[in-house]
Formats: sequence, C-alpha cells, structure tokens
Amino acid sequence: MREATSEEKATSPDDEFHLPGLSTLRDAVQNASRKVPPRNKLQQDGIAGLTTAVSSLPDGMANGLLAGVNPIYGLYACIAGPVVGGLLSSSQVMMITATSASAIMAGQTMSTLPAEERSQVFFLLVVLIGVFQAVMGLLGMGRLTRFVSFSVMTGFLTGISVLLVMSQLPTATGYEAEGSNKIVQTFNLLRNITEVHLPSTAMAVSTILLAIILQKTPLKKFFALIAIAIPSLIVFIAGLEGVKVVQDVGDITGGFPSPVVPPFSSISIDIITGALAVAIVILIQGAGVSQNVPNKNGGSPSTSRDFIAQGAANIASGFFQGLPVGGSLGTTAVNVLARAQTRWSVIFSGLAMTLIVVVFLGIVAHTIMPSLGAMLILAGIRSIKLSDIVSTWNSGWKSWPSLLAGGVTFGATLILPIPTAVGIGVLLSAFLFVTRSSTEITLVELRKREDGKIEEHKPPKTLKGNQVTVLNVYGNLFFAGAKTFERLLPKPGDIENPVVVLRLRGRTHLGATLVSVLADYSSLLKDVNGKLYLTGVSDQVYREVENSHKLRINGPVKAFKVKPELGLSTHHAVVDAEAWLLEDEAEPARQ
Repeated sequence: MREATSEEKATSPDDEFHLPGLSTLRDAVQNASRKVPPRNKLQQDGIAGLTTAVSSLPDGMANGLLAGVNPIYGLYACIAGPVVGGLLSSSQVMMITATSASAIMAGQTMSTLPAEERSQVFFLLVVLIGVFQAVMGLLGMGRLTRFVSFSVMTGFLTGISVLLVMSQLPTATGYEAEGSNKIVQTFNLLRNITEVHLPSTAMAVSTILLAIILQKTPLKKFFALIAIAIPSLIVFIAGLEGVKVVQDVGDITGGFPSPVVPPFSSISIDIITGALAVAIVILIQGAGVSQNVPNKNGGSPSTSRDFIAQGAANIASGFFQGLPVGGSLGTTAVNVLARAQTRWSVIFSGLAMTLIVVVFLGIVAHTIMPSLGAMLILAGIRSIKLSDIVSTWNSGWKSWPSLLAGGVTFGATLILPIPTAVGIGVLLSAFLFVTRSSTEITLVELRKREDGKIEEHKPPKTLKGNQVTVLNVYGNLFFAGAKTFERLLPKPGDIENPVVVLRLRGRTHLGATLVSVLADYSSLLKDVNGKLYLTGVSDQVYREVENSHKLRINGPVKAFKVKPELGLSTHHAVVDAEAWLLEDEAEPARQ
C-alpha cells in the first residue's frame, strides 16, 4: 500500500474535524476488510465460534428474562453483537454479546413503563446505548479508562470470574439455591449438598473431565463441543429424569430476527439518562475484558476502537430486536478456552447463533444445562489471572491503598449489583489517583560537577545565605500535590540573600494552588532578602507568572522561558542570580 502524500496527510479527516476516534474507526474498517486467516486458524475459529454460540444459548435467554422481555431477544443479541462487534473490535477474541449486568440495568430502566410499551421502547434504549458508546469512541474517550487502576480492574475481573463460577453451581448440580446474592446461594448449596441432583452433578463432572482430557488428545480442537455433546447424548439415550435442558429456560421459537425501527418519538430524559448509565457500565466492563485477553498477534488493543465496536453492535442489536451487548468475560473465557485464534471466532459465533436460531434450535434445545454450566465454571476458573492477583498483592504491601482498593472492588462485585460495583471501582481509582498524585512528589537539588555534568542530591532542609540552590521537582503539582511540594521546599531560616532556582520544565500550567504556594515561598525569601527564579517555563506558565498579582506583590520572582537546549534556561538563571549576589555584596563597599 502506498504512503499518503503530504497533501493527503494535511487534509485528513482527523485533522479537519479533530475527532481522535475517526482514525480508529478507519483502521477498524480497513482491518475488517483484510483477507481471512489461514485455513487451520479459520477452522479452529469456526469450532470456537460454534462452541461459544451453544454455550451462549441458556445465558442469552436468561438475560432476556433478566431484562423483563422475551428470552428470544437475548439470542438475537448473540447474533448482532458478535457479528458487528467482531468486525470492528481491536480486541480480537473478545466476545461482544449480551451480559447479565447490561440486561439487569436495561430492565431497571424500563421497569416504570407499562408492559405493552416496554418491548418497543426497549429497542430504542439499546440503540441510544450504542449511539452514546460510538460517540465516546469517536471522541477518543477510551483513554479515560487509563484512570481505572490495575488493582481495581483486577479486583473487578476476579470478582466477575468468581461470580461466574458461583452462578453456575446450581445449574451444574441441579439444586435451586436460595439467597439474596451468589455468596449466600453458594453457602445454601453447600449446606444442602446432600440434596443436589446426582445425575445432573455427574453430567457436569463428566463434562469438566472430558474437557480436560480431550485437550491432551488429537481431538483437542473439538474438545469443548465433544465435552458438551457426549453427556447430552447420554441423558437423551438413557432418558435420565430431572436433568434440565436448554428449552427448560424458556419458550423459544426459531426464525431470523426481523428488523424494527425503534419509536424515536418516545425519547425521554429517563430513557436518555438510563441509556448513558448502561453505556458507561458496559464500556468499563468491556475495557476490563479487553485487558484480560491480549491479542494473539501481539497487537495492542485500542479502547476507543472497542468503544466504537460496542456502540455499533448495540445499534445493530437494537434494530434487530436484541438486548444491550458488551464485552462478556464469561463468553470470552469460553472463546479462549475453545482455542480461538482471530476475530473470526467472534464473527462465526454470531453466524452459528443465526444458524441455530433459524434451523437447529429444536436440536440444541435438548442440550443439557449441567454441561453448559460446567463449561462456564471451567471458563470462569481459567479466567482468574493468578499472576495479576499476586502482582497486586505484592505491590499492596508497599502501597496499601492499592491492595485495599482491589479488595474492596472484589468484595463489592460479589455482594452488590454489578453497576454499583463498577461505580465503587471508578471512585476508588479516582481516590488512588489523587492520593498517589499528591504524595508521590520528589524534590532534588541539582549540583554541577567539575566535569560539567549535573548530579541529583537530596535537597537541604534549610537554605544557605548568599548561595544559589537549584531544585528540580518530579510529580503532579496540582491541588494536594502542590501542598506536598510546599512541605518539601527548604526553608530560609536565619540567613540572608538565599536564592532558589526552581526548574519547571515540561509543565504547561501552574494552577491556582501552586501559584499560591510559590507566592508564599517567595514571600519567605523576600523577608530575608532572597529571590526565587522559575526556569524552563512554557509560554503559558510565563504568562501566568506575569499576570499573577500574588507572585508580583509577595516577593521577587523571575521567570526564564524554556529553551530547546536542556538546562540552558536554568544556566541563565544561575548566572543572573550569581551576578545579583555579587552586586549585593559589593553594595556596602560602595556606600
């Protein structure tokens, strides 16, 4: 492919409209049009797609029930989400499909509407969710997920994985556990372990054993499908009673979803705010899933591009009568477990679901639930990243807020609704960011050696008279960080004529708090006939110093603009300061 000319680059759409996500979308479209992968990878992706489609059947229908709509809408989401999301997503094996969190939140948003209006307005909600997500992606807002800390994301994803395992224990054992949340239900199951349905439990255990053993045989490409199919055949042939099958989840009928036009005239403030809330929760959860499944080709995923992909998938799902979709940790884990290689595994999953819904829904309806539950349990266990947990634990002893934030997020995910847990995680990330930004401030003294090289030393606690002290500061100096910096500055003490040269290279803005700190410090220097020099300042900072009434009246502050050569503005300041000290010493002699 030829390189773009300078004229083409100068008139690119991104430069014209200043939307960082446009290049992301263009890359996604170009990537989707590339040639298909080699035959061996394509074959494995087809198997993985079929596996995830079959495993998504009960969850898809259950999510429809959670949202308070027809269960078939959950299956329609498992068609539109993977096909559209798989084409555009930068996270190649991340499954964009119906999730319980999005289904619950969407159902809560619709709960105030009459039942007869709920279905049509529901699809409007899904389309609006997609629009919000696509706009956020086009604006490049994926970068905001960088502010969600690693420890918080690890706690959230680990909690989701544990929830996935616990949620499938009743399915795998055939026991209807009671309780307000998954933890209570799991304890209820353990207390009544003798009441589990033995045939169901035996089929679930058989599925897990088959999945583990088959991965070490020549049939490893088909292990997931075989592990699900054999127990289902045994139940069907032997006529085992009490073992639930897919059709027991809800009444389902075949047929390709007909496109619908949502009633845009029904848009209201409640629908808009509800759609925005669901969109944000889906995107944060999807960012965590993307982080958990690196691309096979080593490429780095783009969060903004994934925003666009999930937005487009939701728009398509809304127009084809589907639930809200997003990055699903459980289904993605099954996709990885089935040895998915490329994005085609996700696309094939949607195509396989289409085939199932249109042609084979009657056959798949006899797949036993314990096998599907067992496969999800295995996927949930394998999605727990022990290395990430150990890393968080080890860093936590040195930085207890990280350990606390990860632990609280993990606990909140297990006990509270997913949206609430996500909100707590975001707040904790913000707390960690502010805490670290305000405490991780380093101040050093710069000293010039005889050979001309600069060394960093621990700054003095008190300044020396008639001497220039050059300081450099590392860290964020906004808000609380500026106050931490103030405590680190060396104090004048009982001396005269101290000079402080403070290097501020790379800082584009001072801010009101730092201006106040510098004004107070310059006032202390002024009281002992000292001076404060600011070097390496940008044009914006220079204007702030010039226009700051506080800095002008509190003390002698002089600013030197940044130069291309490193250290040049600081050198000029030191020369100026030394000349001033010599003049000050010579003044009494002239008098």
